[in-house]
Amino acid sequence: MDDATTREPGPERWRAQAPEAFELFDHVEALAAGSVDDSILAPVRAAVAAQLCHPDELTRPVTGAADAPADRPADPRADVCVSFAEQFVVDVAGITDEQRAALGGVMGSDTFVFTQALYVIDVFQRGRITLARLFDTPFGPALPAASGDLWGTLERFMRVVALGVALDPLTTELVRLRGARAHQCRVCQSRLSVRALDSAGSEEPFAAIDDYEHGDLSERHRVALRLTDALITQPAFIDDQLVAQVWEQFTAAEVAEIVLDVVRNGANKIAVALGGDEAQVTDGIEFFDVDASGDVVAGTDIDEVRALSAAR
Repeated sequence: MDDATTREPGPERWRAQAPEAFELFDHVEALAAGSVDDSILAPVRAAVAAQLCHPDELTRPVTGAADAPADRPADPRADVCVSFAEQFVVDVAGITDEQRAALGGVMGSDTFVFTQALYVIDVFQRGRITLARLFDTPFGPALPAASGDLWGTLERFMRVVALGVALDPLTTELVRLRGARAHQCRVCQSRLSVRALDSAGSEEPFAAIDDYEHGDLSERHRVALRLTDALITQPAFIDDQLVAQVWEQFTAAEVAEIVLDVVRNGANKIAVALGGDEAQVTDGIEFFDVDASGDVVAGTDIDEVRALSAAR
């Protein structure tokens, strides 16, 4: 499905596919960089870049800390934050109560904003690596650090991405559920998209996610899940074979949307990391949809969910 012009040399061609989402992507990165002291974010960013095998990330300016004294003493909080970040990147579900307590002990009321910034440093960097690899174009430098409402801007980013229409509902949901499995997010795994279910006609495709290479899924869906796996594990190792497979199955708009979806869905790492991902149901599943504003509506009554999101 690749148009030959899609991957010709040129600056960040994915931006034209979802301009509002990528404008917010940039703004989120800038706000995250300014949300926590650079004495913590600099070593955390270095640790995350090392885990993702992405040395170019180390050369990106993060804040205005270049003006700080070179002999500034190390921040005593940094070791705990780096340890938490390394676990967050490799296996967020493996974060222990002891690690959460240690982070809370050094960050106090800034624990939540630190975890938001860590999500951005980790998952947005994964998106950068993946887009650069798929489109064979470097992702440009980040905007200067900024101050502002990081969480509110993240919520706006997630709404805009949720309203994307390039991908069909079933592919979107398979990608989401694969990420939910990888991060072991309890609430995400307990939900099922109404639009995807209606599109599939049954729950059979969703049962094939765990062993998708051998299940009864189309090649298009298998490729989408391969790309999802690569992005949430080690995007720096995306090889030419996977790149070719992606372009055989998807348009540029669809490729950009898959990456944005995985980045958006990766916000579940915040809840998992802090132990706030408990499902809303103890038996069965919740159905969900996205309304006209991009907000998620969910409930156990599928017709009620359809009615709440019908205006979209």
